Amino acid sequence: MPEEPEEPGEREDAAPQEEQTPGLSYGEPFDSGFALAERHQLTPDLPAALTVYGELLTLAESFEDSADVQLLRGHLLSDIGSVQLAATDLPGAALSIGRSLDLVRGIASVPMGPNGRQLWLEVLLKTLLARVELLRRSGQLDEARETLDEAMTLLPEFGDPEGLRAAEIGLSRVHLLMDRSAWGAAEELASALLADAPLAEPYLLDCLGVICASTVRFEQAEDYFTRAEEACLTLGHHAVRQQVLSHRAYAALRSGHLDRAEELYAEAAEIFERHGRSEDLAVCEQARAAIAAHRGDAAGAAALTASSLARFQQVGAAIAAADTMLMGARHAYERGDIDEMQRLAQAARDVYQERGVFERCAQVDLMLARTLEDNLNRTDHGVHEGTSIANALSLALPAALTLEAARYDFATAHARNQWLQLADEAMQLVFRLALRRNDQGLIFELVEHRCAGASLSLSRTSTADRSAAVFPDAAMKTYAPDDDAPLALGGIAGEAAASVGLRVAPPPRIVMSAEAGGRTALQEYVQAAEFRYHRRIVSEDEVPFCPPTL
Repeated sequence: MPEEPEEPGEREDAAPQEEQTPGLSYGEPFDSGFALAERHQLTPDLPAALTVYGELLTLAESFEDSADVQLLRGHLLSDIGSVQLAATDLPGAALSIGRSLDLVRGIASVPMGPNGRQLWLEVLLKTLLARVELLRRSGQLDEARETLDEAMTLLPEFGDPEGLRAAEIGLSRVHLLMDRSAWGAAEELASALLADAPLAEPYLLDCLGVICASTVRFEQAEDYFTRAEEACLTLGHHAVRQQVLSHRAYAALRSGHLDRAEELYAEAAEIFERHGRSEDLAVCEQARAAIAAHRGDAAGAAALTASSLARFQQVGAAIAAADTMLMGARHAYERGDIDEMQRLAQAARDVYQERGVFERCAQVDLMLARTLEDNLNRTDHGVHEGTSIANALSLALPAALTLEAARYDFATAHARNQWLQLADEAMQLVFRLALRRNDQGLIFELVEHRCAGASLSLSRTSTADRSAAVFPDAAMKTYAPDDDAPLALGGIAGEAAASVGLRVAPPPRIVMSAEAGGRTALQEYVQAAEFRYHRRIVSEDEVPFCPPTL
């Protein structure tokens, strides 16, 4: 029978700690099996890696239970979960990582020698980081941050001579910042980590390339991608090199080079399909669907969107699947298939509602309101037109208020600008509907609400990129700021915003009546928005309405 794993105390005496990384040996065939599986992961040949780990786990499960055997099983399950993550099998990864954490945490109170404790910490840290990645890719960013904080508390106790785990924790934090569109903080952290984490260099350079591409700095993005590719070749990280290829395609798409983007996405898709990376393949198909729609290829866009959606759903990437449904709804609307548009939009909204991504719910409601306006333009509603306009306003105005307020969740001007474009178009829809109904009172309250608290200048220079899509990036998520983060802009940013007539804080409530407890501007719509989308629309401050004087 193969050699059973040694007890932690035995490993401690096997070699001095400075001569051998603590606790890395389980004996054969496990040591050579781990090494073989890691080589398969770097190739990458993920099915082969899973086969090796599976055989080792079967052997480990045949041993009599002990703390040491539990740790070995937890280690193997952690590595299996990491491979499943790489293969975009999120449900499978969730099971493996959950089992691993149960086993590893279950022996926390068992007496261990120093080296045994280090091995336990090693396995626990790597499993927690795998869980962070799982939660992040599942769209559960708050839970991911909590798990990352737990890993951070363990790090000081862990002997990390090469700084590998510290680099992985830093990289995970960079990814979380990017998911929240905190591009400035992500770039600052990634740049700082580059000097201290050479083993994470390819990943960090790739992140910096994505950050630059997302903030319209395409030459810098290409420079980072080139350096990332060189680092991948040096370290033999072929899987990361494939990811760099797809991110180069993203940069080309963002810069408007559609032919180049399509070529790179097709190349990346072929690689991802060959290696069974379904989630990455779905991202490529989602982007290619957007390119096809831009070129007027409705059938091609629909086919790629359907394929992308099926893959996202298969791997359990719920929010990415909902984003694809939202894209599919737009395509259906553009080709006149209103029933399909409504079906996809509602399905996406249900996911966003369940996951608490309420700004996306507002985007869906805005899309539905646009279809109602379009129907009003195409069809004579006769005596029912007033009711139809009211229905459209009941969707459009709370959504517009929410999308306008969403800008205050972002720390960067780039993210605020994207949502400003969407909010402006939403408000234009609301004004059109109010004018159509000839509702002078509503128009007046809209103007009061939009002007309240804003510093206005005589001339306003718009920096919005009007060639951008109506909806912000499909992968872009919005979340409430940290508890200690201010809602208002401050300092230079606040002065710059005010100088072009942009409000720098949520507007106050406009009291329309002199009576105590009187009505405030847009009161019923503000209440609907706050209830429907679970966010503050106006501040607690109140200002009285000042009627014009003749």
